[in-house]
Amino acid sequence: MNYLALDFGEHRVGVAFADSEFRMAFSRETIDRKTTDLFERLEQLVKINKVDEFVVGMPYRPDGRMDGKNLVVEAFVKELAEHFPGMPIHTQDEAYSSVQAQECTAHFSKKKKQKNKGVIDQLAAAIILQRWLDGQ
Repeated sequence: MNYLALDFGEHRVGVAFADSEFRMAFSRETIDRKTTDLFERLEQLVKINKVDEFVVGMPYRPDGRMDGKNLVVEAFVKELAEHFPGMPIHTQDEAYSSVQAQECTAHFSKKKKQKNKGVIDQLAAAIILQRWLDGQ
């Protein structure tokens, strides 16, 4: 089984990949939604990587409320299901995944950090996917 994880954002989407044999997530790329059609690129990635399932980072609120960003991600998950009918889509709590990713890039210079926000999105997607794999 091959998994594709998404750290969904309104401007960028971090992408990570894993397979069930190695059970280790790898950051893959960042899709810039301003310059790239998100679903077209996802279709390419699904074909290239023979993806069987998606894992999407969900910004769950500690108190369980459904408002703000989690509603946006829920709408994205529904749209993803429409574009990939029959493909399982899992959600994984993304709490602090971006913070963890920023810690991993702490050695970057300030200019490099500003240039490479996409790297943080990729790493966050890998963290989300690794958490999901570890929980299976």
